[in-house]
Amino acid sequence: MEDKRIGIYQMLAEMLENQEMSQEEERKVRELFEERENRRAEIRIAYDLLNLLQKEVRGKAVPDRALGNQYGAGMCNGFGVSLYQARLEAGITQQQLEDVTGINQADISRIERGISNPSLATIQRLADGLGMGLSIDFV
Repeated sequence: MEDKRIGIYQMLAEMLENQEMSQEEERKVRELFEERENRRAEIRIAYDLLNLLQKEVRGKAVPDRALGNQYGAGMCNGFGVSLYQARLEAGITQQQLEDVTGINQADISRIERGISNPSLATIQRLADGLGMGLSIDFV
């Protein structure tokens, strides 16, 4: 995706240089492209999240944990356990994941323990930081 982004930005720069578009038009095109890419990333993350949750529900039992939100223990703990396992498989610490994603280490810990309910944007940043995609499957 990075190559595609670079190619589009180069094309926009050339069009701007050749006066085929104004700076304002170029800025708007960049914003629209970024918006589209962000939406696509959110959808991938949502698919990956549902896939992880589906595997947890069909796979092993998740330990009981105290939850500080309105969502069921299976959903929140399933994601937290999956995040923990993905982080271990990547061979990185919570601090290293913070360095890559900008998400506070304490927040990562709360997510892994199932006491925090991350936003879709946070989940996207975690997936990107782990070098993973995200998909959601409705079963």
